[in-house]
Amino acid sequence: MQGVRMDPEIDSPSATVIEDGESTASEPQALEADTKTETASITSTDATSATGEYVIVQTGGGRSNKKTVANDDDEPLIDTTAAIAKNSKKTRRLLKQQEKRQKKYAAKARPQSPFDLPPEILQEVLSYLKPSDVLRLELLSHAINDFILDNEWPIAKDIMDRRYWVLRQCFPLPTHLSQVDEESQTALRNPRREKMTEIHKKPYQHIRAVDSTVICSCPSCLLAWNNLNVILDFWHSQQNLNMREPIPMIPRGMFPKWNLELIEKHARIVDRAMFSPLTYATIVEKHLESTIGTLLRQVRFPPHLPMHRHNKAAMPKTVHPVRLYHVTEKDADGTDEFLERDGKPSYEFPFSRDNYYSLLAYVPNRKWDKEKYEWVYFAKGGHERDLEWARRWFLPQEVPSSSQEALAASFQAATVA
Repeated sequence: MQGVRMDPEIDSPSATVIEDGESTASEPQALEADTKTETASITSTDATSATGEYVIVQTGGGRSNKKTVANDDDEPLIDTTAAIAKNSKKTRRLLKQQEKRQKKYAAKARPQSPFDLPPEILQEVLSYLKPSDVLRLELLSHAINDFILDNEWPIAKDIMDRRYWVLRQCFPLPTHLSQVDEESQTALRNPRREKMTEIHKKPYQHIRAVDSTVICSCPSCLLAWNNLNVILDFWHSQQNLNMREPIPMIPRGMFPKWNLELIEKHARIVDRAMFSPLTYATIVEKHLESTIGTLLRQVRFPPHLPMHRHNKAAMPKTVHPVRLYHVTEKDADGTDEFLERDGKPSYEFPFSRDNYYSLLAYVPNRKWDKEKYEWVYFAKGGHERDLEWARRWFLPQEVPSSSQEALAASFQAATVA
């Protein structure tokens, strides 16, 4: 048996060497088919088995020629490319400076107090407060005081529209005499008219008489003056009424000092209200508090009646009429909206402090329309109507001269001819 000769120079897995010196490397097609198998094998044929010749075939993992086919079911590619984080001393220093600038700008832009807001927003904020609270804010600082004084009229108007829409129509302000024209002033100072209106200037114990040299003395202004003074005096008596204590009464013809000081104080407040709308709004606010306190007095301050020791039976409940305007604690929210309900009109003026005991809600200058089922307010325009009436009846009439009469007579004769 002849041995197999191995050529050391041939190391390719695709080459096959046979002992008789014939190489099969010249047959590439046969070798290509054999190299696709995964394992090496030694094959012997029937012809060569007798002679002892062997064929050594070495196979290797060849590359696949199959092309990759794209699958339509694959998810779309998402670009997750991100910027590389910068990390250096210079970058950190710049970022730190930028953060400082942002914090500094934010601190300047952020308002430190409500009064750093724009004027329009601040005015809207103040319009939700009560008039008395706005007056207290004036004492906070000079800047706030100046702002409120500069915007007093729009602030007061917003407050009145939101809170005291009904009472504003029932309690108009009197007119200062400086706002009345000269012709009307002459008619108001007519001696014949002053004698006719003398009864309206009669002083009350709880109201100071109006000064006709300062305030218009027409009937509408006189009534407005008396009503505003009654509001302040009625509010002053609320403590006695709540505690069910008698109001101090003054004998006829007596003028105690405390009462003169009280009515003078109320008169000064009404004088200031003619030029300060916030003061006028505060007066209306106090009257709303007095009205709500009167209507809810039986609930807030129930009477404590002592029981007799021999009568062990429970005391019967006091029978009260239906509460006026059906007001409840829920209605006591600082607005006069409940006064728009059906109720009793106020036609009688409280000419004495004795009337306070039976006074529930004094809301004058309106009447209830049963057909439209709403209140009709008639105080607006009363001052102008009274001045027109005074000019018509109490202005001195011009007396024509003799020459004017002769000229008029000749003109009339010529016209007839």
